Amino acid sequence: MKTKKVPFDIYIPATEHRPAVKVDTIFIDVYTDDFGSEMVTTTSTELIQKTQARYMGLLAGADIRALRERLEVSQDQLSDLLGCGKKSLSRWENGREYPSQLVNTLLRLLETNKVTPEDLRSVRQPRLTNCEKIIHFIGNRRNAPHTYTGEWCQDSGTKPIAM
Repeated sequence: MKTKKVPFDIYIPATEHRPAVKVDTIFIDVYTDDFGSEMVTTTSTELIQKTQARYMGLLAGADIRALRERLEVSQDQLSDLLGCGKKSLSRWENGREYPSQLVNTLLRLLETNKVTPEDLRSVRQPRLTNCEKIIHFIGNRRNAPHTYTGEWCQDSGTKPIAM
């Protein structure tokens, strides 16, 4: 088989609200057989994926690893925060795959410090109903330090209400 360079259009995949968008044309290597059939090389497939990921704003493996190290969390801890599989995170960091757009958005928010690991941990807790929130508020209020002294208010001559 022979190889040759051919132009290849890079598209951002379509979503529910917009069609696919052409963003670039790159040159890739393809194998050609005696009948003129072409097959993309492994290296070219990786180039296509990396170029598409860059235009989609997906973090590369080295970026994800650097972010995790800056946050000082292990792969297990980060996968728990993101709600993803540990093997998936490993594949993203090694550049074998890319995270979904949703996970990438969470990673980008962590990267820009708009969301902290503590923020993600806090929303992983069970949601409280309104009734539970009120009970929780009252319980916290009972345990809160009192801000009055129990003395008569000098300005009005009235005694403060005890709680």
